[in-house]
Amino acid sequence: MKVKVTKDLKTCIVIISAIVLLFIVSFILFAVKGQGKRRTFIFPSVDTGSYVVETRYLPAKPVQGNINLFIDELLLGSGVERTKLLFTPGTKVESCFLRKDILYLNLSDDLMQMGDGVLNIEDGVELLKKNIKSNFSKVKTIQIFVNGQFAFE
Repeated sequence: MKVKVTKDLKTCIVIISAIVLLFIVSFILFAVKGQGKRRTFIFPSVDTGSYVVETRYLPAKPVQGNINLFIDELLLGSGVERTKLLFTPGTKVESCFLRKDILYLNLSDDLMQMGDGVLNIEDGVELLKKNIKSNFSKVKTIQIFVNGQFAFE
């Protein structure tokens, strides 16, 4: 018994083969590259006074370094509505490096300004430290500087 292959069946086989091939290639690329490092961000809620926990996947080998990228993302704020910022918008990381188990973090002087939807400075610093320590176990102490001047202990 011969099976008659029609033009529609050939087209269907080609499309299904292409979909399967794309799936296999996508899976291989995902396995090789990975999805990045999973990081947890904690932001204060505007409404309840509690915390909102957000998970993001950051690149595994960022140019500026893992901790610096994490802090940059943290300073940008949450992707969830109704959360406060840690510091005034525009606060940037001037420099950030880890020596032994001490993180030296130099932030811009925008940190010293107050604004709407922003924590007070002391609470922002404490939440910044909590975020860093919960994501990077090798960091034991954090020294914060504002424009190169020692700011908080």
